[in-house]
Amino acid sequence: MTSRDVLKITIAVLCIGAIQAFTADSTCGVSKGCFKSYECSSGDCSYLVTWYRSGDQMKFEFTSTITGSSKYLSFGLSDDDDMGDDSTMTCKYESGSVSVEGGYNVEETYTILSNPLEKITNIVTSATGSIFKCSFDRQINSTNPKIFDLNTKWYLFIAEGFITDGILQEHYASHPPKTEDVVDMFAFEVFIGGKMNEKTAKLHGLIMVLAWMVFSSVGMTIARFFKSEWSDKTILGQKVWFQVHRACMVLVLALTVVSFFIIILSAEGYRDNLEASDKKHLNSHPILGIIVLILTCINPIMTFFRCSPDDSRRKIFNWAHFGVGVSSHILAVITIIFGLQLTKSGVKIGATYVVYVYIAVFVVFEVIFEIIKMRERNQVDDTKYEMRIIEGEEKKQMSGETQKFSRIRFFLLIGQLVALGVLALAVIVYILLDIGAKGH
Repeated sequence: MTSRDVLKITIAVLCIGAIQAFTADSTCGVSKGCFKSYECSSGDCSYLVTWYRSGDQMKFEFTSTITGSSKYLSFGLSDDDDMGDDSTMTCKYESGSVSVEGGYNVEETYTILSNPLEKITNIVTSATGSIFKCSFDRQINSTNPKIFDLNTKWYLFIAEGFITDGILQEHYASHPPKTEDVVDMFAFEVFIGGKMNEKTAKLHGLIMVLAWMVFSSVGMTIARFFKSEWSDKTILGQKVWFQVHRACMVLVLALTVVSFFIIILSAEGYRDNLEASDKKHLNSHPILGIIVLILTCINPIMTFFRCSPDDSRRKIFNWAHFGVGVSSHILAVITIIFGLQLTKSGVKIGATYVVYVYIAVFVVFEVIFEIIKMRERNQVDDTKYEMRIIEGEEKKQMSGETQKFSRIRFFLLIGQLVALGVLALAVIVYILLDIGAKGH
């Protein structure tokens, strides 16, 4: 792909909010087979291909939004789930002109058929506003090896891209939308394109919920309020609180990295993660996710430059470590909320409300922990001031006060774990419910 093509794609992405969308055909799945963009579920289609049988003909209609001065929408038939050796039909828009083209893919090479219209008749094209259409009849039976017989079941592909001087350029997505299995063209099935594998998307969300709503929350609480606990015990030569905190945050890092690569390998490029609806703020989900990943990686790297406890610069490290950690946690929760609201996530709005409850519960527990910390500090200071007895008795009194606050903190921690676990489980249940329509 040339720099010119990259520039065109960038312009197209920036123009998504300005283009006119359209609604899906109400007969999809009833009297027509359909392959539609994922945005159709919110009434804002970016493309739609429909077909139905009429005698010995298959009637096709292609509808697509226009981005820039040119655009094509291709519908491919293949005997496997990889592009290559495919029979294609394409609706082309270029400089106000709309036409139909038949072609054949050999691996990554596209060839225009010399006489594709021997099987295609009754062509009608139009371009109105930012929408262009092509409708035509395609003969069902075919003995031409490059014009596939529609009596046979095929994998279906959708590809979109730009046109330069009448020549189709590389399609937007590196892995164009396709059906998961071969399709009976005579059945009225509906397929959704531009949507990553739903199981993979749900796995991505599930992992991120566990990482940030559970492990990160607990890790932050331990580091902030439990440094004085188990002071006489160590695990592998390190204080207990530190090992628990480190274990939680290592899990957060590992789960975040795994989740990131799961989704980046499944998604079909940044453009296929854009939300073509009125919720444009949700388009920041992938960007926020990358920022969260970077911050999550930075924090453990910072620990290699940690000063000794008695170093005058230790406070700078502590605040920097704390700031990066809190920032990544806040951004991660916002990213989760945006992800749950994406149309292609297929998750009900109730999941978002559960995350709101999580935020409230987490903040309440943190405030309670902070109040207990302040009360403990004040009470210990008062005890030190008021004690006028021998050193041994003072230590005994101080130990009793410390144990009382330790028990309170411990029970609060158990309560927080249970509450966060239940809320995270509720979000996970929402994520796993309602597997969407067929297709990618």
